[in-house]
Amino acid sequence: MAKYAKTRFLSILEAGSYNAFFIGTQGFIFTTLALYFNASPLFISIMTSFPIIAQMFQIFSSRINQFIGSKKKSLIINAFISRTLFVLLPIFIFFDVRSEYIMLIIILLFSFFGTFVGNTWTVLIRSVVPFEQRGKYFGLRNIFASITGIIMMYLYSMFLEFPNFKTGLLLVTSFMAFFSVLSALLLMKHEFPEESEKNHSVNLNIFSPFKDRNFKNFLLFMFVWSFAIEFARPYFAYYEVAILNINYQFLGNMGIITSVISIFLYLFYGIVADRFGSKNVLSLGILLSTFSPLMYFLMNTTNYRSIELLNAIFAAFAWSAINLAIFNLLLEISKEPSENYIAANSFVAGIAAIFGSLSGGFLANHLENIEIHFMGDPYHGIQLIFIIGFILRIISVILLTEVEAMEKPIRYKGIFSPEAALFKRREINFPFDLFRRNRRKIKKSELPPSVDVENEEKNQVVTNDNKEDKE
Repeated sequence: MAKYAKTRFLSILEAGSYNAFFIGTQGFIFTTLALYFNASPLFISIMTSFPIIAQMFQIFSSRINQFIGSKKKSLIINAFISRTLFVLLPIFIFFDVRSEYIMLIIILLFSFFGTFVGNTWTVLIRSVVPFEQRGKYFGLRNIFASITGIIMMYLYSMFLEFPNFKTGLLLVTSFMAFFSVLSALLLMKHEFPEESEKNHSVNLNIFSPFKDRNFKNFLLFMFVWSFAIEFARPYFAYYEVAILNINYQFLGNMGIITSVISIFLYLFYGIVADRFGSKNVLSLGILLSTFSPLMYFLMNTTNYRSIELLNAIFAAFAWSAINLAIFNLLLEISKEPSENYIAANSFVAGIAAIFGSLSGGFLANHLENIEIHFMGDPYHGIQLIFIIGFILRIISVILLTEVEAMEKPIRYKGIFSPEAALFKRREINFPFDLFRRNRRKIKKSELPPSVDVENEEKNQVVTNDNKEDKE
């Protein structure tokens, strides 16, 4: 694997350049671009979900790779087609051509060809990064991507505050175009093992993973999770920009806070994922992500500053864990041929994204001009979407507990625990598995003579695994 150190390094650079461009297709920056091209809430919802919806077409990745000749060639060709499309955006803005269909077509083609890039890259990088190093490696990769995201988030938000709004958008889209092309050029320099680059005659069958009980549980989780995200995701930024009219520079600063915190968390979560399991990290991330829709439901023109700050901090802890662990968990529970499992996952996520974006979009169109009063307090209709999103995220994290993956209990010294003197340390599987473990009371014969048996019998409950720890 040492011979592929260059590829792993280039992959980190590619992640940084890609994120510098991709961040312009997310959040308040993309919403601002979409509104400039006269997009409605429904169009915004559909466009932001296109990258997930397009993943359904990953089932054709193997045939496309065979048609082109090799996985690497397919990776490069699709990357150039999908990413160079954004060179058109500054041209349309310069000539003052506005239509929501322009954005729709660009995002559609970017998502369609980009999905083949994602599928092929996932299969290839799996052969370059050893399993035991994936948490740490992808943590470092995400750190570098976050650094470039911080820089470009600051610049993009500053450009959008220019007195000449058109000039600001021209600068934003020009930088996006530059970094999109650069990321494709970096992919050209990647090297992969010959056996992984060859197009083996894999008969792709996305239905075979459904026979795997554990992976079927994972797909059920992915469906609900993807639906929950795509249902509400476009309206966080829409609520900020179109309804509350929050300053772009302020939103950019909040994004920078999230990215700065994420830099440290990616490395931390990478180490934790390698040691205690990606499922534990993912469960924690999703649980923390449930706070965001609740905070947006309570946000208004008088308190948005403090809530945005709290949300920026929670988002860092939540999404750095999710972005790192969900990919690792997919690789961990996939079996060979992995293309079947990756394609099945993408297909299910795409179906969920279609239903999520359409249902969220239609609901948002009806709620756009509605104001609701609850106990005398006014709420915008869009805020109802956040409550539904909160409930769906809770359901998804519960479904995740049914997925079987590598999980090691997180141990800590019980300094303030009454059990500390007896057991020295305790263990917990978070956040829900604690309640599923088999418990038993300690027998009197198992206690040291010096222990007050009557008190210990009333207070001590330990897991079966503690016996292994003492042995």
